[in-house]
Amino acid sequence: MDIRVNELDLTRAGVISVQRSLPSSDTSWQVDYAIGEVMYRVNGNAFYGRPHGQDADILLAIQTLFFRAGCPDTNSIEVMGSTLLALSGHPKNGQYYSRLRDSLLRLWGVKWTMVRTRWDEQRSRHQGDTTATSLIAELRLVDQSTGQHRPFEERELSESCPIEITLVPSFAASIRAGLFQILDGELLSRLGQPQARSLYRVLQAHRVMPDGSLSSELTLPLADWLIACGLEGERTDNAKRMLELAHERLKAEGYLHQVAFTGRGRSGQVSYAFSAMPEPEVVERLTERGVTRPVAEALAADHPERVGAALNVIDERLGTGWKPRSLAASVVDAVRNPAKWGYGVQTADKKISKSSKAKKAQETSQEVPADPRQTALVLLRLKLGRAPSAAAAKAVEGLSEQAVSTLREALERPKTEGLKLAQALLSTDL
Repeated sequence: MDIRVNELDLTRAGVISVQRSLPSSDTSWQVDYAIGEVMYRVNGNAFYGRPHGQDADILLAIQTLFFRAGCPDTNSIEVMGSTLLALSGHPKNGQYYSRLRDSLLRLWGVKWTMVRTRWDEQRSRHQGDTTATSLIAELRLVDQSTGQHRPFEERELSESCPIEITLVPSFAASIRAGLFQILDGELLSRLGQPQARSLYRVLQAHRVMPDGSLSSELTLPLADWLIACGLEGERTDNAKRMLELAHERLKAEGYLHQVAFTGRGRSGQVSYAFSAMPEPEVVERLTERGVTRPVAEALAADHPERVGAALNVIDERLGTGWKPRSLAASVVDAVRNPAKWGYGVQTADKKISKSSKAKKAQETSQEVPADPRQTALVLLRLKLGRAPSAAAAKAVEGLSEQAVSTLREALERPKTEGLKLAQALLSTDL
């Protein structure tokens, strides 16, 4: 199934350039490039200049705040400038309030059309789709000039005045689905430099395969990759230098295992090998709760040791009658934010083996106590996609402690196998 996600389209289109700065006169661009078997043509228009550098951090902060606000049906949130700066990792001073205003205007003013196409062997023609979209539908700022005689120049935001942001419906929908959390906020905060954060974002988007899984390796034509990163206007040596600085940070943080440039100039290639890959069993547990595969794979790769404990917390709350607005989004939030959801995890070591990660995830999943029968009923409901029959619920209540433990272990298995075992244990229709 092809993925139509505004968050991924935004990044694949290279709308936010990896460059630290760009002239405000850079208001339109057209680029053609190919990543894998997919060819892209992007036409961008940006009233206040093409977004770049810290604009990606500001956008991620907006997405996070919208998510934390419960993803309002109005698609609107009211935030303070100080909150946006703090969440995006920037100082709260006059210079950064001025930059924040510029970032918000660039994000509001950018619109783009992306045509994606690939060769269809059966039909002997190129087939794809066209997306024309933007990010922010409405923006209201209360700001002030920095000089006595400059009413319309050098303006900055005030710390005490709110900012009203209304997202376009498709972009808001992608946040409701938790899709923006394919990015690891903890890693982003550690990366520091804007180029490394921006490159991480672009790499994560292009790692997503047509089936939603994350690729372990990428080999890309350098000319196309520079365009995808928004570096098409840079000299090749300067662009490579920018990438290499970002590569070093991403390797130091354990995201990238290896990077290699081959060939000469823009006609060469760049190859990426990624360090952490997800355990299939952990991914399946997340997708069964409705988490989309790209996000499930990212969570399973980034924080496998948290998944079991996070799901236990979610299942325990469901057992008390809690009805989340979005189960999938709640699961994603629980894995990403253990302190908020009230469970403890040990610090994961990026360099431990896959088997150690799986063992650690299994051990952590046992840290959170819950009523075993309630948890079994919740797991059964999730596997069935509906409430279990009255007979099945009664049978669960009548099980011994050992039998309940066996039932829970069965329901942790893949769906088809787990339900067969559960039906055999309960000796009744589910």
